[in-house]
Amino acid sequence: MEPKRDLIHDYITSMTQRLEQWVREQRRLASELETLGKKMEGTDDRLTLLLSAQAMLAYIERTLKDFESWLNNPMITAVMPLEMLKKLEAMLRAVAVQFINTDIEHTSEYRDLLNKMAQGDVPDILKLYFQQRVPQQQQAQQRDEERRDRGLPRIY
Repeated sequence: MEPKRDLIHDYITSMTQRLEQWVREQRRLASELETLGKKMEGTDDRLTLLLSAQAMLAYIERTLKDFESWLNNPMITAVMPLEMLKKLEAMLRAVAVQFINTDIEHTSEYRDLLNKMAQGDVPDILKLYFQQRVPQQQQAQQRDEERRDRGLPRIY
């Protein structure tokens, strides 16, 4: 028994409306992020920049999960033309390569910063951290050795 055309039409109409709403919301969000980006260009506040970067990753993560859910829905992908899938795969590959290149660039830049620090230009905050941490580690090692000498298990 073939489904009534009205049922299929209602489904398509409903889905189209939801997708239109989704696209509007994504455009609004993209616009807000671009506006935020312009504000971030003018800030030197490290915490604000860090929180903004973390928020960008959260937006990427949310969109990735939604996109994955979209592509896992057979009601969507079953009717998607091959050319549309080819175009999507190519676009997502380009985004993946760009994202990986961003990671490589950032990680390499940070590695270079650490190499510079290793040559003696260590920030005061790292010096302070290790001044506090080393005595604590030494005390913990000493306690562990004493416990081991008495046959007691190590406490984590």
